[in-house]
Amino acid sequence: MLLRALSLLIFAFAFAAPLASAQQKLYAASVRSAPSARGDIPIAGNLYTINLATGTATLVGAIRLPGGRPIGVTGMAAHPKTGVLYGITSEQSPNNPRSLVTIDAASGIATLVGELGVVGSDIAYDTKGTLYMWLPTTSQLGIVDPSSGSVTPLGKPAGPGSPAGIAVDPQGMVFVTAKGAGGTLDNIDLASGALQIGPVLTGAPFSTQINSMSFSPSGLLLAVNSNGGSPAETRLVTINTATGAVATIGALPDDTDALAFTGGLSANLAPTFSALNPGVRVVVAVISVVLVVLAVMVLLRSRRK
Repeated sequence: MLLRALSLLIFAFAFAAPLASAQQKLYAASVRSAPSARGDIPIAGNLYTINLATGTATLVGAIRLPGGRPIGVTGMAAHPKTGVLYGITSEQSPNNPRSLVTIDAASGIATLVGELGVVGSDIAYDTKGTLYMWLPTTSQLGIVDPSSGSVTPLGKPAGPGSPAGIAVDPQGMVFVTAKGAGGTLDNIDLASGALQIGPVLTGAPFSTQINSMSFSPSGLLLAVNSNGGSPAETRLVTINTATGAVATIGALPDDTDALAFTGGLSANLAPTFSALNPGVRVVVAVISVVLVVLAVMVLLRSRRK
């Protein structure tokens, strides 16, 4: 029992500290706000934090540029190193449509980076800091310059498609829902830009759209499933990347159109000893030595018997 307790202590010290320092939040953004009690026309979106267990949203604030200018955000992604939250504005945004912005995760205040020049439906960072965007008008993946907003399409343009979500796993594979919630979960050949057909999506609450996607720190693929209405009903769902099975977590605010974890992804989901801070390494080393000594004592005692 003592050996088991010490083993649990080592696990707790080794894993709790790095996970606490790398805590991440799930954010969502609506492309427009719900009408007020006065019946005002909804003109801009809100930023929310999302409870991953239930899908419950907590309002952070309205997403506005300096001067109180509202914008509608249709895709978000956090830089893997800095944690800065980036967003792209809808073509229907009342201010600065088809633009790249940064968003203060604590307030929802946005800062304009630059014009995209093209329509985007979702964005995603890889672990190296490359920002990708899905271009629904040409069904292409694009690379976005996060310092200017300029977009470089990959591969050959195809016919227009529906808005789609994209996400990049820790190994750099880009997933896309180019055919909607009733289509397939495809990935993209980054050398050619070509779609590689994946498993059929099944079980989505709405068969219309997957608006946005994001991988959790543990590698779970999360998505916003929408009925495409006006206002649009939306659900937070998970997608099994191997089978395409979709499972519902909970309801999101109407017109939710973007999803992102802050803090970025790590290719090493399990921390190593060298990744721990010095204090934790000392504690782990001391407990390990004690555990070895106790193991030797138990072994010697058993031999005497």
